[in-house]
Amino acid sequence: MMAATPQPADALPRTMSEVRQRVDALDRALVPLLVQRAHCMHDAARIKQHAHEVRDEARIEAVVHHVRALAVQHGGDADFMETLYRAMMDCFIAYEARLFAQRSRTATDLERP
Repeated sequence: MMAATPQPADALPRTMSEVRQRVDALDRALVPLLVQRAHCMHDAARIKQHAHEVRDEARIEAVVHHVRALAVQHGGDADFMETLYRAMMDCFIAYEARLFAQRSRTATDLERP
């Protein structure tokens, strides 16, 4: 696996303002991707038939395995990335569970005479 190439010293931020600008730029890239991931939860909540399907432990472990490898490939800390992704997936699973419950309540309301 190939590690990320370190930045030359002259490209490193020298002030907190520069660090924050980089973080803000990354957030501008990350948030739209996270919104797209949330849209996938809408699709999953629509497709799944039973509440117990919302949390899939095998899928969680497969994602963790994948992101650990990606972290190493890009010169990152695999343990940190696993912790981050587990927390993120817990949030997305809770979101999907709410969507599923809302969909289920709506379907039940439509079935009532």
